[in-house]
Amino acid sequence: MKLGTVKRDRIRLVSAASLFVATTLVVAACTADHDGGGAAASSVAAATSNSAIHPPFPTLTAPSLQPPKQQNENRPDVAFDPCTWIDDHTVQKIGYDPSTRKRSIDIHAEYTFLSCEFLTADKAYSIEILSGNRTMDEGRQKFTTDGAQIEDATIEGRAAMIVRTKTPESCDVLLQTKAGYVDFDRIIAGYLIDGPTPERCSGIVDLVRSIVPRIGNY
Repeated sequence: MKLGTVKRDRIRLVSAASLFVATTLVVAACTADHDGGGAAASSVAAATSNSAIHPPFPTLTAPSLQPPKQQNENRPDVAFDPCTWIDDHTVQKIGYDPSTRKRSIDIHAEYTFLSCEFLTADKAYSIEILSGNRTMDEGRQKFTTDGAQIEDATIEGRAAMIVRTKTPESCDVLLQTKAGYVDFDRIIAGYLIDGPTPERCSGIVDLVRSIVPRIGNY
């Protein structure tokens, strides 16, 4: 056999092998697409979801609303920030005025609480939302020590506690998160309400339920 013939045969073999590999990749890609992404897409999604704790939706960017740097000791970082993760539409949906949004006093020492306050347009209702990395048991102990009445509940599949403190116009709901819990602390200014003042925890579970989608899987 001539040398030129051998070279041509080798080229044909290499080309055929390359074509086989390319065809295999195309078929695999089409199969993954047909299956809604398949294992390859799942790996990409997992890598993306594990690369950051940011939600899959835009957050508010005003400098005055940004959370402080966390300094946790043996506790997970708090992901959900009520001042930048809760959009204006949700604030309006629960009956509050988005223009009253204000970052309240954050705690960022050995544990963290990121806080935000909202008011209704008539100022009769105020709510402070605190997202932290203390455990539900620690929250229960704190309120029990303070003499509060605690009612266990489940809200959107999450463990929760409805808390009636010694302050007559105040109602808290503690909602479990991956980092710890979110404390929804609502106060009713009865003197600003025409007619009878509602029971202090009236409607607060529905309020919390409306905010759960903005917490996401955190």
